[in-house]
Amino acid sequence: MKKNGKIGINAFCLVTTILLLLAACRSKTSDHTHHSATATWQCPMKCEGEKTYPKPGSCPVCKMDLQHIVPEANTAAHQSAEPAELALLLKPTFEYVLSAVKTLRPARKTLLTNLEAPGYITYDARRVQAISARFSGRIERLYVRYPLQPVRKGQRLLDIYSPEIATALQELIFLLEKDATNTALLENARRRLALLGLTAAQIAEAEISRKPALALSVFSPFEGFVFEKPLSASLNSNGEMNGGMPSGSASVNTEPAELSVNEVLFLQEGMYVQKGQRLFNVQSLSSVWAILELYPADFSAVKIGQAVSLHVEPFEKLFSGKINYIEPIINAGTKNFRARVYLENPGGHLKPGALLHASISAGHRNGLWIPKTAALDLGRQQVVFLKKDGVFRSQKIEAGSLSGGWLEVRSGISEADEIAADAQFLMDSESFVKSN
Repeated sequence: MKKNGKIGINAFCLVTTILLLLAACRSKTSDHTHHSATATWQCPMKCEGEKTYPKPGSCPVCKMDLQHIVPEANTAAHQSAEPAELALLLKPTFEYVLSAVKTLRPARKTLLTNLEAPGYITYDARRVQAISARFSGRIERLYVRYPLQPVRKGQRLLDIYSPEIATALQELIFLLEKDATNTALLENARRRLALLGLTAAQIAEAEISRKPALALSVFSPFEGFVFEKPLSASLNSNGEMNGGMPSGSASVNTEPAELSVNEVLFLQEGMYVQKGQRLFNVQSLSSVWAILELYPADFSAVKIGQAVSLHVEPFEKLFSGKINYIEPIINAGTKNFRARVYLENPGGHLKPGALLHASISAGHRNGLWIPKTAALDLGRQQVVFLKKDGVFRSQKIEAGSLSGGWLEVRSGISEADEIAADAQFLMDSESFVKSN
């Protein structure tokens, strides 16, 4: 029995030893698995400052479990092991997008060019006719009530009572009744009435009725629309219409006079007019002017006779013409010079005040060119996106002529600069507009 008891104790000790060894191996394996990257242990409260311990345990001061500290080198190594694709996705969005923008450099070459110019339709100053009073008198009846009222040729405009006309008619009637055979005096009397403005029908009516008319009508010898104020028109510095007729027309006023059908005429019934006084102007729309606003730098490139293609709002079709006149002065408001294109306007479809865009054939031109897509048009100026040190920034340029899909650059960038090939791709409506 003692022998068997000793064998049992020895077996128990052996089993226990084996179990302890297995546990130690497992613990060591687990510790190696979880703490293979362990360098030191440290109190989480840092009771002893930066003091570290080589193995886990408790803080001798606060009795809290020590905290495992992983070396920074291992962390960096772990981070460097991330896939390249993941690192790319973690980059800021704008940095990734900008790196994918195609760039190009301006090229110097000679191309067949077209000058682009804004403009507007205005009245043809050669089609303005004045209607003046040929005799003095009082306006008895007015048939034209507002500016821009259309009138036909031969339409009655107003009735005037004139003592001078009444006297001349009485002389004709007296000759007819007392000296009808004196043809010379009768012809002189008729001629005098005609010079005073009476029509042949009015003179014949007086000869038949043998009564002087109390009021004589004034008829329009022209077709168009009536106005009193000088008409003028222009584009302001923002490219907007000021209204009316351009400089160099029959009007010498420097202030634009914008007319409206809601205004009233200066002439009113009961007013007196003097002989020779201008009553109305009649403007015909059988032809109009296209006024083109051009930069001073284009002055040498624009010649009389050059072909022009016009896109007039709201028409879809193009109108063609040629440069008929170049104004010799610079506009004080826009600092541009103007060219005129005379357009026939049958039916009056082209209305004064309509905006247009003109393309002028300007021949071959040597210069610095970029694709049109590389420039962003902001109205009165254009910009490109210049790449420098891996970053794009907006750069203002002075644009010149167009040739197909190419845009001439006069200043702002050089052949050595690198710009974005598609400016619209980099456009940010809020931040970009504020920065410019």
